[in-house]
Amino acid sequence: MHKRVLLSFMLVAPATLVAQSHDGMAGMAMHDHAAQSLSAAAKKQIDSVARRAAPFATTAAATNAGFRPVFGWIPTMGQHWVDRALMAREKQLELGAPANLMFSKIGGRDSLVGVAYAYFAPLADSAPPRLFDGAPAWHEHPNLAPPGERLVMLHVWFVPSPDGAFAGTNPNLPFWAAGLSAPDSARMRTDSAFNGRVRRASLALAEVTDTTSIFANLERRPELQPALAVHRDSIRAIVAELRAAEKAKDTARWDRELDRAAAQWDAIYAAYLASARTSQGKERMERYVDMLLGHHEG
Repeated sequence: MHKRVLLSFMLVAPATLVAQSHDGMAGMAMHDHAAQSLSAAAKKQIDSVARRAAPFATTAAATNAGFRPVFGWIPTMGQHWVDRALMAREKQLELGAPANLMFSKIGGRDSLVGVAYAYFAPLADSAPPRLFDGAPAWHEHPNLAPPGERLVMLHVWFVPSPDGAFAGTNPNLPFWAAGLSAPDSARMRTDSAFNGRVRRASLALAEVTDTTSIFANLERRPELQPALAVHRDSIRAIVAELRAAEKAKDTARWDRELDRAAAQWDAIYAAYLASARTSQGKERMERYVDMLLGHHEG
């Protein structure tokens, strides 16, 4: 597939194709890198990129600047808005000109949560450019590249991310989209069980903040709709309980509701997998969910 054809595909493809191939916000510092192991130089670079991206902080401004949305909202990555001309530059990347803007709902509004650098590379090219101090790791989306090539990306978060400013995913996004506060990132780094529950709960929240965000092609199947409706109703009730626990500053109650949300996702995911009509389809689902949970190739 020629790159220009692929880039055109990326500008029109629905979220389902990606799935097959691949009140609580008060006081949040939008450029808070304190909890991340970043050098002073890297922090300065990120802040510079954020300033350069600030004129495109609304979807209207992004549209006027030539960016177009692709794939819909991906729960732990937001919605990527792509500048096709910048993507076509391949490996000739500029720090102040990322090809992707990332938007996600915060406080009910589409908000610029980060940017992404991206290029296509031959399979044998294993040396990504060094854009930021510390040479953060890039990640790959091999299923979105032409034969014999890889799509290589580096995300840069302008909002807090428990995995750092350059992580491939950010599980905070579904919490903010649901009007909740972000989970305790320090606890996520020291408590692996809690970390896992947060990530599964984030996908449960995505099921009710945007029902087309994970497997839109599956959620329309008549045999799945009754089960999804029941689980989503339960998740909506859990969101209300999480808000109440936040308001009361009741950590134990919040933890119980988080566990319930994670369990709801487990049940929904099992239903999705059971609906697969081929082993290849099931494997694609598993790879996609694994990516949403933070396991990018790289």
